[in-house]
Order: sequence, then C-alpha cells, then structure tokens
Amino acid sequence: MFGFALDKGDELEIITLIDVVNNIEGSNPITYKKVRLTNVHNISSLISTIESSSKMYENNGFICKLDQQNNIISSTFISSIKISKSKKNIILTGLAWTHPKGYQKALDMKLNNKFIEKNIWKSFRKDELQGWLVHALHFRNPKINRENINIQIDGNEFHNLDGFFCSLGEEIHGISGYFGRNLYALYDCLRGDFGVKSISELNWINHKRSKAILKTQFTQIVKIFEDYNVKVLLN
Repeated sequence: MFGFALDKGDELEIITLIDVVNNIEGSNPITYKKVRLTNVHNISSLISTIESSSKMYENNGFICKLDQQNNIISSTFISSIKISKSKKNIILTGLAWTHPKGYQKALDMKLNNKFIEKNIWKSFRKDELQGWLVHALHFRNPKINRENINIQIDGNEFHNLDGFFCSLGEEIHGISGYFGRNLYALYDCLRGDFGVKSISELNWINHKRSKAILKTQFTQIVKIFEDYNVKVLLN
C-alpha cells in the first residue's frame, strides 16, 4: 500500500491511499519521471490538493510506502508535480528523488516477513542488487559495535561487485546486513559507525574466481582492507 502527502515542511499527512505505484525507481538518483498511480482511493481529493498547492507554494510531495498499519516506512520525493488522468490511472509528472531498481521489491519482502535466511538477494536480478543494498543501508540495525572480528568471503557465492557487497554485508551483520555498496562506501564502513570498529582478518576462499570476475576491483578491495590493517588471506 502507498500514500501521497504534500511537502509542507512538517510531519507528512497522507491525503489518499494508493494500491499500486509504477515507475518510481530509477538508475539515476534524481530524474524526471511519469509516476503511474493505480486504484487511488480518493482521486478527487488528490487532484484538488495538488492543483490547490500549485497556486499557493512549491508543488512538491511524497509517494510514501506504508506498512499494514498505514505507517510511513519509506518515501520518494517529487518536485514540481503536474497531474493528469488517463482512463485507468493517475499520472504524476515531476522531478523524482528515486531509489535504485529492486528497492521496492526488497521493501515488500521485508513487510511480508520474507527475510528468513541469508542469500535471498540471489533471487534478485543483476540490475536489482543496488536496490537490495540501498534497502539494507536504510534499514541497517547493528546490535553492537564489534571489534577485531574475523570474516570469510566465498568467491563462489557471487558473480559481480554488487553481489560481493551483498555477501559481505550478510557475512558481517547477518540476514540483509549492510557493509558497503561500492568501493567508496566500503571505506566509510571500515572507518566505523557501521556496527564494526575493526576487522582483524578476511579469509577470501575461492579468491581466484573473484579475481577473474572483479579484475582491477579485486585488487582495490584487497588494498582497502589492508589500508585498515585487515590481514587478507587469499585461499
């Protein structure tokens, strides 16, 4: 379930509920989009609110993802909204601050309590893995700040750089765990504040396969860990 709320600079107030929202994700974080709303519960209220707001102040709003109790758990900001109506849908056109493809899929799985084991990310397509990782980042909840931990990565468990970060996050923090989603983010995680103060040892088994897949990125990853005094074992 989704909801729409205007951006008034204070707590968001849902104007209407929406059953389905399409075209809300994108490869670019900010992009001009036509967002399609299907089965808007109160169409007249949505249309009048957006049209009225455009006359009074900047016409900005949020498409909000709601849980079973209609609490807001995630939102997508859209600025300079224009509204149009087709036979079956309402279309909101504007500049959207989007999440990567796969984010909503991960969010739906979380809401339906489907995060019950590791490696669920393997059911995601290659172009959806960044969405999984961003979801893991937004909902990370490390219990304690651990020190001097030992971790193990298996090169047979992933097929690209995004898969490496999915595997690394779960190795360190368990199901849907997060520990970086690109090389720059890995630096940030190793500095602390992501549930780990320090890592003593990384045992990378089947590393030759990873080296063949990741190429220069493999060398960069190893160097990043070594820069933070992590002993890297290549097996």
